[in-house]
Amino acid sequence: MSHPQLPTIQRIISESLLIPADRIALENPIAGLHNIDSLSFEMIIVAMEAESGKSIEPENLMPLKTVGDLADLLNKLKQTS
Repeated sequence: MSHPQLPTIQRIISESLLIPADRIALENPIAGLHNIDSLSFEMIIVAMEAESGKSIEPENLMPLKTVGDLADLLNKLKQTS
């Protein structure tokens, strides 16, 4: 399965968690990612905001469960003006 934001999300997660990008798949649960904790999750969110140039509202974080959800959110952020 492919997603237009998968390479970007893989890079962001890889840099934040220090894991190889090729081990990050859309179906991976965020909570199951190696080295994930609240601080590293915040680093991922800050990197997504920097990438998109948009702020992420806290209520948009609650439904995030998988890497694919992160990719969908980043895609949505990049498409809004």
